[in-house]
Amino acid sequence: MVRFEKLLQSTGIAAVVGICFFVMSLFGQTATGRILGSVSDPTGAIIPGATIIVTNVETKVVYQTLTNENGLYQVPLLPIGTYTVSAEVPGFQKAVTKPEKLEINQSLRVDIKLSVGERSDSVFVEEGITHVETITPTLGMSVVASQIASMPLNGRNTLDLALLQPGVLPTASVIPTSAGTFNVAGGRSDSVTYLLDGGVNNNLLSNGVVLNPNPDMIEEFRILTSTYNAEYGRNAGGIVSVVTKSGTNSFHGDCIRLHSQRRS
Repeated sequence: MVRFEKLLQSTGIAAVVGICFFVMSLFGQTATGRILGSVSDPTGAIIPGATIIVTNVETKVVYQTLTNENGLYQVPLLPIGTYTVSAEVPGFQKAVTKPEKLEINQSLRVDIKLSVGERSDSVFVEEGITHVETITPTLGMSVVASQIASMPLNGRNTLDLALLQPGVLPTASVIPTSAGTFNVAGGRSDSVTYLLDGGVNNNLLSNGVVLNPNPDMIEEFRILTSTYNAEYGRNAGGIVSVVTKSGTNSFHGDCIRLHSQRRS
């Protein structure tokens, strides 16, 4: 009886640890991005304690932080969208960057140089934004909503655009299966991880995709082909991350005209 109780206790602890590990792994697979960079003066000297304000252009949601002692800042877990970054500190003119698109899992680097002057003056920054991914080694490509809307899709299947990515080929199987229709970087078609708004979107039996949203619902989808970050660990045959559209501060939508035909 004592041995059984000890076994139950150890099993319960193991179950709790397993559940916590599972929740942590799901939490790591986010469909967000981050903006990071540095703030310096015209001579290149770092400026600690500068106020950084990151603003979502569509929703007007503001994220605020400060540069550290090395003049660096980071704003993680940002929903994909278009953002501006402003920096201000007493004794320098306020600097505001032009709107920049933040994609899924992207680390957008925005370095800002402040000019000496009145704080009430604002300077529009055109340079200092790095579009080349230099933070993470992950290889992949994003397809945004404008591309999805302008490209012909036979059957309205957005995942067909995956074949535009280098290293993605149609599956060699003659008989189509629900496990997938393409191979990523030579991997099996049933070894692709599908994420929808950061959650796992794989069928537990066939490992294929569960929900493939209508193209009008998708804001962006990104395919990772190799050298994944530690947050991805479910499958090794490619990562397909889909993010649906979110709201903005203005009314918008798609107009669909229905034409009725009189039956003879």
